[in-house]
Amino acid sequence: MSTNQILTPHFTLQEMTESLTAKKHGFANVPPPEAVENLQRLCTHTLEPLREKLGLPIIITSGYRTKELNDIIVHASRRSQHMAGQAADFHVVQGSKFKVQGDEGSKLNVQGSRELLIRAFRLIITEPEIDFDQLIIYPTFIHVSYVSRERNRHQITKANGNGTYCALSRAQALALV
Repeated sequence: MSTNQILTPHFTLQEMTESLTAKKHGFANVPPPEAVENLQRLCTHTLEPLREKLGLPIIITSGYRTKELNDIIVHASRRSQHMAGQAADFHVVQGSKFKVQGDEGSKLNVQGSRELLIRAFRLIITEPEIDFDQLIIYPTFIHVSYVSRERNRHQITKANGNGTYCALSRAQALALV
């Protein structure tokens, strides 16, 4: 399995598995084939349609995690969907050009990141082409997961920044500013 594998036009296996924490601790963060298939579904049904609708780069900060990696991440759930390749954490950046595969010269600028997060959060909720299982908005990033069209719960949550979470209705989520 190559880390250069393209999952969708804007997402690669490498960016979905890269982990500075794993490198720091000296272990590989290599997904089994089933997790790669799950990552491809997450990208196909959630992240790629979001990227297309948003028209801005989505920067993955955490995708697949081995159990070993998940165990050392502070506040990570012991049942994390990251370990199955079903979840990703990301932020959105306003760039002078879009970041596309092979475009090493992109100049990315993190301006108005909270506004961009809210915009992405709302698109995930409102666009019929974008499907999700769990959607959590944090102060500086979004966590989204995808299981399957039949099993997605469409659960929406807000992280309050102090370790607590609040379930949101669709209307409450869309009213966030």
